[in-house]
Amino acid sequence: MKTSLDKKPARLLTAADLCDRCSARAAVETALLQGGSLLWCAHHFGFFEDGLNAVGATILVDERRR
Repeated sequence: MKTSLDKKPARLLTAADLCDRCSARAAVETALLQGGSLLWCAHHFGFFEDGLNAVGATILVDERRR
């Protein structure tokens, strides 16, 4: 999966940023080619990573190792 070209993410995720799938705290933000972005907890990002890769999503923020 592509990652943002910036070495430093545009922003840090906060406790207010919740997974769009389950409402847990978000650890990853992805941008879609079709427009828009999605927030993911680490669990759901791992589950949907192959599908996101297939549609050309880009990782904007990845705090799974934070």
